[in-house]
Amino acid sequence: MGHWSEGLVDQAAHIIGGSPDRKKLTDLLAHAAAEVEVLSGRTFRPMRRTSSSLEPNGLPFVDVPDVQVGSLEGAMGVWEVPDPTDPAMATVLQVARLEGVVSNAASTADGLWSAGQLVAHAVQAGTLTRDYVVEWLGTVLDDDQRKDLFRRVMDPAIRFYVPILGQSVEGWWIQIARRLIWVTDETEDEGRLIEMLLDRSANSGEHVRLAATEPIMIVARMTEQPVEWAFTARIWPEGVRRPIDRTWSKLARAIHGHGIPTITCDSVSTDHEIACQVLLKGYWHGYITGDEPALASALVLTYPKQVHHIQRETGAPSGAAAAAMLLEQLVMPGFDPAQGAEATRRYVRRKASIVVMEHRKLEDPDRYPWTHVGISERRFYKLLPLFAEKVNGRYAYDYDEVVARMKAYLDEKDRQRAIRENAMAVLRSHGFGDEAARKWLQRHRPEEAVRATPRRPSQ
Repeated sequence: MGHWSEGLVDQAAHIIGGSPDRKKLTDLLAHAAAEVEVLSGRTFRPMRRTSSSLEPNGLPFVDVPDVQVGSLEGAMGVWEVPDPTDPAMATVLQVARLEGVVSNAASTADGLWSAGQLVAHAVQAGTLTRDYVVEWLGTVLDDDQRKDLFRRVMDPAIRFYVPILGQSVEGWWIQIARRLIWVTDETEDEGRLIEMLLDRSANSGEHVRLAATEPIMIVARMTEQPVEWAFTARIWPEGVRRPIDRTWSKLARAIHGHGIPTITCDSVSTDHEIACQVLLKGYWHGYITGDEPALASALVLTYPKQVHHIQRETGAPSGAAAAAMLLEQLVMPGFDPAQGAEATRRYVRRKASIVVMEHRKLEDPDRYPWTHVGISERRFYKLLPLFAEKVNGRYAYDYDEVVARMKAYLDEKDRQRAIRENAMAVLRSHGFGDEAARKWLQRHRPEEAVRATPRRPSQ
């Protein structure tokens, strides 16, 4: 069976119309599908049966490609943790019993906030880097053990994890790990980013194909044994770069609906920024609801300047109310992880400005030209190039003149549309079908419709 994107060729060709080059269309769909898989962290393969050997190195959980809940056979002491957004599937397996199960845990939002804080500490400590993994291999394993490990991870069925962090906070278990893999032409793509660990072998001078996947965070509620709720997120530290020659807004809904959340961070990310991002990703991907009070509180803590600007300009009664207005703007399309942590900060600043701008439009609508024309702002700016030219990147125009000319233009469009509709009605009364009437109007003036007659079918 080929890649799932090949099944979209016929549908895409039908939408495009005509006779598109099917080979080129197949290649374009494969390229788009590869980007979707990387952004979502999944490959969307048909269900199949596989065997794996798990080596978590002391951690109680491991991340795995999509596992159908109830499909484990003969796996003693291993439990699937259903994905809260898709209970039929699991991306987390519990491989050891938890110590310290509690009767009550902090709220889900508080648990995710704590997880974000720990991610920030890991970034600052440098434990998410390649150097940390290499140091771990050199410290925990001796030479013979490392050679044996390298041989074993050449087998794709071996899932060996390097533990980075494991800690319980207020009834939540939070861990970060990276899986080791040996990269070959046959290495199976799981939609994850990888980082090569060693440049060359000290003995042969050849490239060592040992790599680590992106850091994976698992947040699990410790109120049940085995665990019944877990959140998984990928962590993209500074240096991750993905192509951005595509529109994120067209992908966002699919990635949020079916992908694994991705957290981006860099050297200037604050604890609050990363923690807030974890919360927002949890919201976008359906792990917490939009009425969660912690979301607004997180925005107040993380982006105080933007929240205060909104409160001052809109007269919002509190910082929480201003943050709620900002949250409404952040709903779609959300952060594009391929653009990194700095783009996230720019996105929030831009959305805060939009909140203020939209408020001003409601408070004083007559100050804007599109309200005088009687159209939407979006349509006004689509029409504006017909009536004005850009100077230094901005449209320069006389307000009253453009409003008058645009009104006249739209009135003429409405008049022509009415004439065409009347001509269509006349043609239908003469026996024309809709398609035939449209074609007739493409070749004749509307006023000639009163004398038009349809063609008689040939005998």
